[in-house]
Amino acid sequence: MIRKILKSALYLISLACFSMSSYANDARLYIPYKNLLLDSSGKVIVNNEGDGNSITYRDHYWIIQKSNDVFFNNFNQVNNFEYSFDKQGDILTFKPGGSLTYLGNERIAYYYQDTEVSVLIDTDGHLITPKGVYYKKINPFNNGYAEVKTQDNKRGYIDLQGQFVSKNPNELNTKYNPHCQDATLDKIMQLCDKHNSKYLINKKTGKEVDIGKRAWEMNSYHFDNNVDLSGQYFWVQNYQDNYMVYQLYDYEGTMLYENSFYQVAPFYGSVSWVKKDSNEDKYRLINATGETLDKYDNYSTVQVGDHVLFYAKTKLPEKGYKDGGFLTKILDQDGHVLFYEDKIDETQNSACKQDLIVLKDTQDNIVWPLDIEKECLLNRYVDESVVIDTWMDKKYKVVDIPKDKIGEIANYFVTKKQNDKNTNTINHTKNETYLAGPETVNIKDIADLTIPNGYIYYEWPSLEKNCNRFLMPAYSNNNQLCISVHNVGYIDLKAEKKQFDNPERLQEIKNNLQRKVINYRNRYQHFEWLIEPQLDVENHTMKFGYRYFFERIRENNRQEVITGQIIAQVIFVKDHMIVLTTPPNNMLANSALMEFDWAKQIKVRPEYQFDKQPVYRCSQFALTDSALSTANFDYLNKGRCFPISLTELIDETEQQNDSEELTNLQNALFFEPFYYHSDTGIGR
Repeated sequence: MIRKILKSALYLISLACFSMSSYANDARLYIPYKNLLLDSSGKVIVNNEGDGNSITYRDHYWIIQKSNDVFFNNFNQVNNFEYSFDKQGDILTFKPGGSLTYLGNERIAYYYQDTEVSVLIDTDGHLITPKGVYYKKINPFNNGYAEVKTQDNKRGYIDLQGQFVSKNPNELNTKYNPHCQDATLDKIMQLCDKHNSKYLINKKTGKEVDIGKRAWEMNSYHFDNNVDLSGQYFWVQNYQDNYMVYQLYDYEGTMLYENSFYQVAPFYGSVSWVKKDSNEDKYRLINATGETLDKYDNYSTVQVGDHVLFYAKTKLPEKGYKDGGFLTKILDQDGHVLFYEDKIDETQNSACKQDLIVLKDTQDNIVWPLDIEKECLLNRYVDESVVIDTWMDKKYKVVDIPKDKIGEIANYFVTKKQNDKNTNTINHTKNETYLAGPETVNIKDIADLTIPNGYIYYEWPSLEKNCNRFLMPAYSNNNQLCISVHNVGYIDLKAEKKQFDNPERLQEIKNNLQRKVINYRNRYQHFEWLIEPQLDVENHTMKFGYRYFFERIRENNRQEVITGQIIAQVIFVKDHMIVLTTPPNNMLANSALMEFDWAKQIKVRPEYQFDKQPVYRCSQFALTDSALSTANFDYLNKGRCFPISLTELIDETEQQNDSEELTNLQNALFFEPFYYHSDTGIGR
């Protein structure tokens, strides 16, 4: 009992004496919070940007897991063991890909993703298992041995030197007493069958206490069995007058408290979580006398070496909050508050038009985020600013970024997003790209886009079949520009100009553009042109824009009229079309037209310059020069070198249905909202 009290006291003293100057020497006292690792003063030790809840503690290491969806390694490459993670003192940073798993005892499983086999390495990046030996599965180490599954599906064990044995030596030396079960993780207190009753026996002192024949031990510890997490007290289930009760004992076998709780959690320190009955919707935090210290809606427990931390959550009222949400308190194993979450709103910071959750210490100082104004202004990019939330039928306040802050906030947003990419990967594929102007970006090796100052560019290559490039002003997410590229072959603009100059043919073109919108909405009301179709042969561009109205029935059966619009500008290059469109989002219908002549912001590379005087003959080109299938390639019938004209691209026909390239192009030119990845902000 004295040892347990001393252990708890030393832990509290270590927290109280911990200083910023000593944090590097006592990583055991760090505190994980979402994607952060804090010391006890609230100083950020690690910011694992973009990887929430990815920080764990094993042995004496904090393990930081970087993650994304890229391939990290494969079996045929050189084994980059020492490059697959960083080791800084007691912090191990596992690089992206999910290839590393810490197994305990300074050992790591290194997983080859293509062949689905693993080898064992140490925390210095050295190969431990014999070269050429691979396992389908390597489990965590327990008392120096890890269970494994070989490539031929045999089960066995390996030791810390990587040597294989068929049986675990620990099991051969284990003496099992069928009459006793451990009541505590340190195995000091046991509950044993004796004299037709149940006895609590302290293995160190030999003291025995008869607690009745219907008692049984609690198996409620869900953490590392090799680490002593036993507190000063422990629960035993028993019966009193035919009613099941939980009884709290100390190491002397003295019962301190009993109650007919519905649910209890272990005493890791001097407090426990309980529920009185099945109807109680909150968890109570109680001490050893049964006194309720506080109530919370939910909680979780995190093991940090030989102690635990509690993350207690209090639900926010649904009124005024989109998803309800929670505020969290971080408690030590004795129930003391270390840090707590709070809300910052416009009354505390004028930039916070929407509530911002912050983390505070016990002196009410904000420890995260470090710059409140930046985080609040960042909502311009990551949250709706004027969009109606139909779930609550309310509008958010507009987040206006001061002009003198636009560049700073845009670059801060891009920096945060770029940090998510984990660019220190080995052999990674391209992922999302965020850039703040002034900057230049390559568009599929065809052209270069100049991003003006005050603009943000976003690209997601995995959405290649849809619109995957966006531009937006840094001060507003309500005016976006989608950039898409389509390989449709050469188009003779001089011949097309004749079509546009013919009033009857121009009306047909307009009708075809309008028809898609009218057919899309069942409750279509009105269509109007903002920019009538215009073809500029000299600058090889085309423009058009329209607005539409339709009815919508809301959840409360209230009828409303929705307005949407699309503005398009097309740039013709050698055998491609670069299409610039404003996404047709219903809620952003009042956004301004294009603020730039974006065709002038795009510089086509020399090899893709538009040839104004082409002499194309079908005999000069192979079928592979067209992006379209042979079924749609009218090769000889009409003397065409490419399958369709510009007007036919606009005029959707049944013969084009099998062409994926044409389908994507028409989705860009017409109204097809699913074509656009982002509709309320680049950051969403």
